[in-house]
Amino acid sequence: MIRELIQEGKLEEAIDALSKLYGSLGADMNTLDLLRSRLSEVKETNVKGIGKPEDSALEMNRITDSFLYFFENLEERVNTVLGLKYDVRDFDKQVRLKMMRQFEVTEQLGNGSSAVIYRARELSSGKTVAIRALKDIKPLSDKLTTTAYHIKHRNIIEILSSYESDLPFCIVLEYINGITLDKLLDIGYFPVRDSVAIIQQLCDAVYYLQNIDIDHKYLRPSKIIIDHELKPVISVFEIFKDMRAYSRLDKIREDLMYISPEELRKQEPDIDYDRVNQFLLGLLLYEMLTGRPLFEGKNLLEVQRGREQFFFKPTHRRKVLKSLGIPEGLRAILQKLLEFEPENRFPNLIQLEKQLQRLPIESDPVVDAVHESYMRCCAKNKEFISHFYQRLFKNYPDKNYAAKFPDNMAGNKTRKKLRMIILQLIDAQNPFAPVPISNIKQFGGHASLAPDDYHNFLTTLKAEVQANDFLWKKDVTIGQAWDELIAKAMESLK
Repeated sequence: MIRELIQEGKLEEAIDALSKLYGSLGADMNTLDLLRSRLSEVKETNVKGIGKPEDSALEMNRITDSFLYFFENLEERVNTVLGLKYDVRDFDKQVRLKMMRQFEVTEQLGNGSSAVIYRARELSSGKTVAIRALKDIKPLSDKLTTTAYHIKHRNIIEILSSYESDLPFCIVLEYINGITLDKLLDIGYFPVRDSVAIIQQLCDAVYYLQNIDIDHKYLRPSKIIIDHELKPVISVFEIFKDMRAYSRLDKIREDLMYISPEELRKQEPDIDYDRVNQFLLGLLLYEMLTGRPLFEGKNLLEVQRGREQFFFKPTHRRKVLKSLGIPEGLRAILQKLLEFEPENRFPNLIQLEKQLQRLPIESDPVVDAVHESYMRCCAKNKEFISHFYQRLFKNYPDKNYAAKFPDNMAGNKTRKKLRMIILQLIDAQNPFAPVPISNIKQFGGHASLAPDDYHNFLTTLKAEVQANDFLWKKDVTIGQAWDELIAKAMESLK
């Protein structure tokens, strides 16, 4: 009941309900009174027309988050006393015992507030899968069983099966050998062509979900996985969150960085999530092109100030967009996606996708040939980067690269980040590239490398591509393009 009131925005009713239920808890009542006082101040400000609507919306978000934090801690205490929560010491054992006939659980991938994620091997097929073991004892919604199991899209994690006859509830998912977009953005920007391709695929995935009455609503870098083919995959966990009507503002600052103006205002009776997602795609596109969020800041005040400058100071807005150095057609699309009023964006996602498809991407023929060759290798071989490291260590034993790049450097996340660095290195040789190569010299152990080390790196990369690109023997110009690009890269890395 109380959670439903919060989701409906009825904070006063929720506070009243909780006050009656735990009226004897003393110290907790002081917190509720403080929240009620803050809520009254916001309402009085709105009635008097004092301040900006976004400031009031931000304070409402703070109050909501504070109340949810308070309520969920209280709920946790009560559920623990009543025996309605798992004993965390037994949870892992329960999952392994439940799934042992069909799966060998190999390792824990993550542990969140609502579930634990495991990597597992299906015994009958040997296939690697992910198992999401729910900590909650509430049954899954009907919408999950009637809709989510039928989702079939290249850019959406597939649900393979579920085990709901006894606790803990477990969902078996397609395993994605990837890394979240925010981790890749730690090392810098995405080339224009790759940024556009990712936005197109996300656009198609979100449009697909809308057609089956699901609004994703959580498009942000931490919720998007980039797989071994360098393609985006939407985390199905966020769809679960929506299906189970579970809402939690975990990080107010991050929410403010990735929220549309209409959601923040909460004034529209029926929010058009098609256009909300357009705005979110615009934020993602900007961040991929630059390597940094549009609304960045160390605290809420800085993020809010950045939003106000972008939306309400046209000169600042034009300066920000012009500084990107991207093609005019792409800048026009980005500007439309980031419009303050939703009606000024595209009519729908399909129109956006068509505009992106028509967009000419200026490039150099040599860079195009190398890029396409590299992408074919990533698609063919999930372990392309691992094999590259093995070849590098073997070909240059006198350099002792294995010591310079120990296990932590050639580990899973590092290998996945290296895929992105190679894309940047390729794109840097494109005369139309908006950003020159600089990240590779600052990444990990690369800062101490000499020019001949980079030459060894690039020639090893070419050799690994030659071993994986099925077109290499059929088209001699591919090898020639790699040779030309390596020569240009060595010049730019001096």
